[in-house]
Amino acid sequence: MADDVQFEDLRQRAESRMASSGSVPEIRSDVTIMAQLPLPLSERYRHINAVSMVSENAVGQTRREVIDCCARLLKAVSILEKYGCNLTNPSRPKYWRSVKHNNPVFRTTVDAVKGGRDVLCLYGYTNQLPDGLSFPDEVTEPDVRRVAEITVEVMMLRTELDMIVKEVHPHPEYFQSIIPAMEEHSDTGEVMPDAEVIPTEASSPARTILPTSPVPIPSPASTNPPSIPITSVQAVQPSLPAETPVRQAQECDMCGGVSTLLCPSCDSKPFCDACDAIYHRHPGRASHRRQQIQENCSICGVSHVSAHCLTCSQRLCSNCDRLYHCHPSRRGHNRQPVTSTPRGRVLSHSLSSWECGRCTTVNDTHAMLCSSCDCPRLAGTVPTGADDSLQPSTITEWQCRSCTVVNPGSSVLCTVCERPRLATRPSMTLPRPPATPATPPVQPQAPTNQWTCKHCTYVNSRPFMACEMCNLPRENPPKDPRPLPLMPVNANTTPPDRPKPRPRSRHMQTQKTMKDEGQRLVNHIREGEKRGVSPEEVYAALCVSRSSNVNPSDWISSELPHLLDEICAMAVSVQQTAAGDQNEDPSAVSGGGSTGEGGGEVQLSRAEAKQAWLTAGGDTQKAVQQLLRSRKAKMQELRSLGFQDRSRCEAALRQSGGDVRGALSVLQRPLLEPFHQRVWSSQPEPSIDVSNPDKQRMCRRLLALYGLPSWGRCELALSLLQEPGMDCTLEDVVQAVKESQDRDFIRRMLNNDCTMCYSRYPLSKMQSLTSCQCLMCCECFREHFTIAIRDKHIRDMVCPNCEEPDINDPEHLDNHFSTLDIQLRDCLEKDVYELFHKKLTEHALIQDPKFLWCTHCANGFIYDGNQSKVTCQDCRKSFCAQCKKPWEEQHENVTCETFQAWKRENDPEYQRQGLAGYLRDNGIICPNCRYQYALTRGGCMHFTCTQCRYEFCSGCNNPFHKTGCTVAQCSVTGLHAHHPRDCLFYLRDWEPKRLQELLQKNGVEFNTNPPNGTQAGTCGVMEQKDEAGQHVDSPCGIQTQPDQAGLCDKHYREYLVSLINSHTLDPAPLLDENELTATCRRYHIDTTRQGEAEDQRIYNGRLLKKLMEIPLGDKVPRNK
Repeated sequence: MADDVQFEDLRQRAESRMASSGSVPEIRSDVTIMAQLPLPLSERYRHINAVSMVSENAVGQTRREVIDCCARLLKAVSILEKYGCNLTNPSRPKYWRSVKHNNPVFRTTVDAVKGGRDVLCLYGYTNQLPDGLSFPDEVTEPDVRRVAEITVEVMMLRTELDMIVKEVHPHPEYFQSIIPAMEEHSDTGEVMPDAEVIPTEASSPARTILPTSPVPIPSPASTNPPSIPITSVQAVQPSLPAETPVRQAQECDMCGGVSTLLCPSCDSKPFCDACDAIYHRHPGRASHRRQQIQENCSICGVSHVSAHCLTCSQRLCSNCDRLYHCHPSRRGHNRQPVTSTPRGRVLSHSLSSWECGRCTTVNDTHAMLCSSCDCPRLAGTVPTGADDSLQPSTITEWQCRSCTVVNPGSSVLCTVCERPRLATRPSMTLPRPPATPATPPVQPQAPTNQWTCKHCTYVNSRPFMACEMCNLPRENPPKDPRPLPLMPVNANTTPPDRPKPRPRSRHMQTQKTMKDEGQRLVNHIREGEKRGVSPEEVYAALCVSRSSNVNPSDWISSELPHLLDEICAMAVSVQQTAAGDQNEDPSAVSGGGSTGEGGGEVQLSRAEAKQAWLTAGGDTQKAVQQLLRSRKAKMQELRSLGFQDRSRCEAALRQSGGDVRGALSVLQRPLLEPFHQRVWSSQPEPSIDVSNPDKQRMCRRLLALYGLPSWGRCELALSLLQEPGMDCTLEDVVQAVKESQDRDFIRRMLNNDCTMCYSRYPLSKMQSLTSCQCLMCCECFREHFTIAIRDKHIRDMVCPNCEEPDINDPEHLDNHFSTLDIQLRDCLEKDVYELFHKKLTEHALIQDPKFLWCTHCANGFIYDGNQSKVTCQDCRKSFCAQCKKPWEEQHENVTCETFQAWKRENDPEYQRQGLAGYLRDNGIICPNCRYQYALTRGGCMHFTCTQCRYEFCSGCNNPFHKTGCTVAQCSVTGLHAHHPRDCLFYLRDWEPKRLQELLQKNGVEFNTNPPNGTQAGTCGVMEQKDEAGQHVDSPCGIQTQPDQAGLCDKHYREYLVSLINSHTLDPAPLLDENELTATCRRYHIDTTRQGEAEDQRIYNGRLLKKLMEIPLGDKVPRNK
């Protein structure tokens, strides 16, 4: 009951802190205590289903497999914890609303475990997207309180999984109940108790070791797993000097393992290395100074301390003490033995790794530099001991162990030998007065064949005349070699004589010799590179042929093949000998040796022998052993992949030169032969039978042949094909399934009606223009535009259903042709597509200001000259470039107006035609392409140019709009144009007398009598008429009226309006009251604000004044 109350208090406090700040370090300690309380998983977790997540993901037959699965689940839970912390953080990330499935971290962690997406849904990611999860659109902020509750549970599960992986969980029985495989123990020798039993002698009573500091030892029931028995701890406390106290190894306060550090600032709690790195990483505890319970060597940092030097203040292991104090200047140092307390197994640390003291990266035990920050192994440690006060505060220099060169403190590698920094430079502080030990040990004398170099202090193990490290000559060995004492020397003892410095000339000679040897090695390497020999091969060849003067590159080309064959033969012989010994010794065979590799002849290649020879540095014996080890490892790897035939594996490795991937390719080739034959067969691939009952086989074929993104899409495609009434092909359904996974949307894509033939096709076989949404099947699309290109104008290439886009809008027209060209490129025949481009080119030429149409024929061309006379290149006839009239000699050197006046006065034919000729000469001119028509403007004012298909009003040249127009405040959607008040569109409704009155008021003369020589009767003015769908030019043929100059009524009105337009007369003064009001409304003049004291005459005058302020039409033809 007390545990439940404590758990609830901790949970509420952690949830409150997480919801307020979103900071993980503030609640880490509470979550750790919650994870260690003895409560079942079902009572700990209320929101997430921890029992299901652990049981479904931690699967395996052995305890090791279950631990590995828990480690993978731990990574996923850590990522889920970060998602929750981001949501509760007040400054949450920019893209917090969604989680993408294509994120590689998400795909390999959260998405790879069962239950990961359920936790995201609990956070609020409930909206399913094609590429991930997101919050619903109506949610603007996450529910921080609920997210905090779930995040605390995720953190608690992560902490428990971390303890399970490190095997330090205080209550593993709750996990063993749901994962039975955790109860077995694969290796009983790996688990060591935290306390070690030391047997006592019968003659003397045992004394319990007491800690030197008042630190309470936790009870075994609360710190050790139930499966590990705890026995009584007894030992003998050795008598040690007061200056070097040794603290007893205790249980870690966090994980229960053997502690190595003691923190006085944390109530003297003991910690192991791993827990100390985690616990004191917090900024509030980073400055705590910890004391080591059991120290390591200050040079190598691996072995335990066995001796303490009072002279140089070093605490060293036995090996480092022997190497460091073998130098003549340090032989007389006073050392004291240090008895190390035996340590148990630290469960939270791996025996094959170490943690960097700066960045906390876990590195391999053989690595001397951190793989992340390149710091040395001991860069983050703090020297401890009784003489800490005498150590320098900062290390400015350090001495290389190999070449004794003093390097700056900031460097990681030695500047001379480039070896890594393994230890700091020995302290140069004054020694303390030595304390007399009770029983000082004496170091045994070194063997007679070892000698110490006086230049680099390297201990040589062979009796050579030169040092193996620095290659300097050996001095004469001392006649009476003295042992290395560990006991203090007397004060009267004179220090040993230091070696005299060598002459400078001899040192320079040695340096010159080393330089020459290095230069020769560089020359050999450069020569080898030119001949395709690697530096490793050159170095190995020099090691083999060191005593001869043979060039290493020549030796490699001539002798190395024979040596490699010899290595292969020796390896085969050794293997056969080992196989014979195993056959003679049955116990060796039953013991599980390498019988698989021992039987038969081993097939080795030169490439493998060469690699082994290079690895061994040219040593033949080591190369043979390396070759056999490498071949054995490769054979085991191939057997693990399922290839058990030893002879085939040997042959494949020999064929591939020892490359496992190449051998795997050779072994897999026969297995893939049926597949290759089927792939490269000329026979067509059998079609997919939708009615086949083997659904999985059909889905696999869909995945292989059509590249569907998932298995679910394949099942969706098969279910759609099996629906009744589905008449679409497999390719159409697969294409639709690739676009979407919504079944209703796919059905809409597969059923679309063509607007021309009304047949039903899938969307992939339909086409539409970018200007509209009308769908046409590919056949109707191709036929429509083929006919439009061959038989119609370029402007007729619009949608046949809605006639979009508006061809009178140049911007829409250019965009339409640019996209239409892409659509027609693949569906039209080659000749039709070329004709389309030809018409597009002509359409572009028309837009050029220098483009002219021939008056005599339908030819058009660009004219760059400055003369008025232009000759057509097609019909070879001439015309005027300004007035477009046929060229006559009288037009030479005179203006077009002068020529027209002369023609009216002197040309009998022109006089005979009268006003009909005048109307013909002042015919219709297209405002878009400037093509001139010898036609009158009578009849319908909607004129369509036959050359450019431009639709405009023949009275004012304003364009006609079919849908919407660009004029402001226009709401008309049908066919319409905006005419000015002096356009023929309005003035043609006036009676001739009214038009004559306007001309008379302004002093403009007009004709009423017909020309001489003309016959009264019908009107002969030419008009464009629509007959049987064709535009035909023919005479008017309407009966003429008296006093109308021999013209019909409508053409006489046109004649009078042309005079009004030519003299720019405003018809507004002759408008009556209704016409004035209607005209003002067309120009958006307010007609509703009539004053109370304002009579109708004054009001009309004010409207007329406002109307006449608006200019007349700017495009109205005003030829004179």
